[in-house]
Amino acid sequence: MRYYKILFLFSIFYIGIFLAPYTAYLGESSDIFKYISFLIYAIYSTICHQLPSRSYFIFGHKMAVCARCFGIYTGVLIGMIVYPFIKINKLPKYYLIIALTPMAIDGITQIIGLRESFNELRFITGFIAGFTIVFYILPIVLTKFHKR
Repeated sequence: MRYYKILFLFSIFYIGIFLAPYTAYLGESSDIFKYISFLIYAIYSTICHQLPSRSYFIFGHKMAVCARCFGIYTGVLIGMIVYPFIKINKLPKYYLIIALTPMAIDGITQIIGLRESFNELRFITGFIAGFTIVFYILPIVLTKFHKR
């Protein structure tokens, strides 16, 4: 049962990624939605840089997180949905390293100026990392909640 509570809470967080641009769109004709949008973007700004050039746009406004973070959170959500159906007792740590490597290579090669990444690659590498990390973190979280 705790699993479903965690999934529900994460789903609310995930929906916020879409609510920010939607309320910004509605805010074009309503001050209340303009303020709601500002608040949502402010909340998500604590976890993401939100650079427009690295973000997807919907409703004519950027999403609440960048393409890489959107990939990570989408991967986490899909991972959480399939988690109960995949019977994995314990994954070796090197699987996590393998899953994080594409994102690290993409980010590092961009930071040091070897190349410029693009949003689709950011999303894909984030998705791989987010999906995989669920199978390492969710069992720990569920165990901690179960002991209470």
